[in-house]
Amino acid sequence: MDVKQIASRLGLEENDIYDVLELFIQTVPSDLMKMTAAFNNQDTVQVGEAAHSLKGSTGTLGFMDISKYAQLIMKQSREKRIEELTQTVPPFLNQMKDLFLEIEEVLKSRQF
Repeated sequence: MDVKQIASRLGLEENDIYDVLELFIQTVPSDLMKMTAAFNNQDTVQVGEAAHSLKGSTGTLGFMDISKYAQLIMKQSREKRIEELTQTVPPFLNQMKDLFLEIEEVLKSRQF
């Protein structure tokens, strides 16, 4: 993860991006829990709402592959394509888990 690139893209100082990453780590789990519960209940409306929120937060930070994946989930949710959601939601959640781990490592290695 290139912290300098993320900071530049957002127009922030490199030190400030760590605060943004910490905020991401603090706020996104609620959307992930919402998506997981909705997916388990086959509630396509709630899956779509969680995907919309996650699309925005990942896209803002420049994690475009994940953001586009969330956008696909939003589309499938709107169209109530449950079978397709069973193919996209679990891998998406795994990607988000991997992203969290990567961000946590970046935050741990932060030099003050």
